[in-house]
Amino acid sequence: MDILTPKERHDAVVFIGVDRAGNVEFVKVYAVSEEKAKETLEEFFNAKGLFPTDYRLVSKGPEDVSGKGAITTRSEEKLSSSLARLGLRLLSNGVLHLEGRKEVYQITLVSESLYRRATSEKTERKLEWRELLSLGVDTLVENLRGVDISELLPEGAILLREPPRGRVAELLWGERERPVIVETRDASRYRDFEFSLFVRIPPLTREEFAAELSARLGLEVSPDSINLPEKRLNLRNVEAVTRLVEALVRRGLRKEEALRAALRLNSSVP
Repeated sequence: MDILTPKERHDAVVFIGVDRAGNVEFVKVYAVSEEKAKETLEEFFNAKGLFPTDYRLVSKGPEDVSGKGAITTRSEEKLSSSLARLGLRLLSNGVLHLEGRKEVYQITLVSESLYRRATSEKTERKLEWRELLSLGVDTLVENLRGVDISELLPEGAILLREPPRGRVAELLWGERERPVIVETRDASRYRDFEFSLFVRIPPLTREEFAAELSARLGLEVSPDSINLPEKRLNLRNVEAVTRLVEALVRRGLRKEEALRAALRLNSSVP
């Protein structure tokens, strides 16, 4: 059928994520209008013999495509990487030529089986936090590592860092078309809200903290020298210690001495 044949397109294109067995676990439609997106999605499901009830809608709405000439598997490199982390391969039914459009309409769905796999307590121990963040569902993220999660989220996700509780309530309980990701260092602040998923990104180990410092300072840092409380074992504090070492070196200390002093001073910060 035409909907399954890869070709040059001007109205809509379908991207899917398939597992090794060929099962369609992810579907994303880009189209020139909402009506065309829904029509294309229905046609694709019918052609593949898939049932809409087996899928969960995770995102829909306009998407900015300014600066793009076409939507292809190559232009969807970020999506491809996200799916690869879930063990899925990105395929499409062709190329959507944008012809100067600055906006298209998109609909994104994941299979119920993939959703259950990612949100079950048993599987959470198997899937890395990077994989969980790529799912595109409402998520509370306790980020104790200080890593930048923005590049790991699906396009269009609403990322809020330490937001007021009122803002979270407004978004979660209101009508919207995009997933909400709340990032915090204290998940208890938002325990009363119903998120689809909770992701805890653990702090760095002392070995990881030492390795990050070594890379920035060009100096071998022993994990045994890292005598910091767990709450300070994060990437933001790696940068803070690095800046402190550099400041002490400018004052005349040798780098090794500056490092020892910086770690001692940093450990005393409340």
